[in-house]
Amino acid sequence: MGPVPLPRFNPYFLMMRRFFFDPADRNGDEVLLTETESRHISKSLRLHVGSQIQLFDGTGMRYLAEITNIGRQIVARILTADADQQEGRVMLHVEQAMLKNAKMDFVVEKCTELGVASFTPFVSSRCQGKLDDEQRGNKRQQRWQRIVESACKQCSRPRPMELKESLSFAALSASASLEQHTLHILFWEEEKASSLHDLPPFTDYEQIHLLLGPEGGFSKEEVELASRSGYTSVTLGPRILRAETATVAAVSIVRYLAGDM
Repeated sequence: MGPVPLPRFNPYFLMMRRFFFDPADRNGDEVLLTETESRHISKSLRLHVGSQIQLFDGTGMRYLAEITNIGRQIVARILTADADQQEGRVMLHVEQAMLKNAKMDFVVEKCTELGVASFTPFVSSRCQGKLDDEQRGNKRQQRWQRIVESACKQCSRPRPMELKESLSFAALSASASLEQHTLHILFWEEEKASSLHDLPPFTDYEQIHLLLGPEGGFSKEEVELASRSGYTSVTLGPRILRAETATVAAVSIVRYLAGDM
């Protein structure tokens, strides 16, 4: 007999420790956790056989499981399963200009917590946080992936935010999709005429892309290029916000206007 669905609200379940596993490491109701997750469970948290934990497999499913064996790789048995109820009707995608290390890490974390579907870093003319080479880029990508997984555990998000490969600004603009029910918004501190209130209702769209600049902002040439690619330039208000603050504010406001908060 397979796992049964969880009740819609279980406060005890929400307070549990959460861990990811690869669906390939599942055999029926038995799950084999990675060595990294296993060390965290046994060495740091000192959980034991019989302890109950929450598991994610990255597909949007959430599982209540019980530890059945403590070893180099911990084995847990799935007790119940529940499909993700967090995803909003409107999918948000953030395209973020590269920021300095700590700022970029912060933005990745907060976008994950706020339910952003995908995150695309890019390099624009005024970026201070650039990728020097492929090796460094891979290391940053790996760090961001760890941040995403950690943030998912913190906020009980079973489907991780998708981290896309870094692009140049030109490549990002060229890849903009003009499909029906998709909205592209560029936030620019020099925009005076248009704000979010001037756009059509966000509930009319299925996909919304948010384009946000680096610490130095976008150049006029970049704004013009993005505009030709289908982005609408808007302001976040009269205050000049830090780049990382602007991203969190933009995502939060758009989610609210889309009816997802």
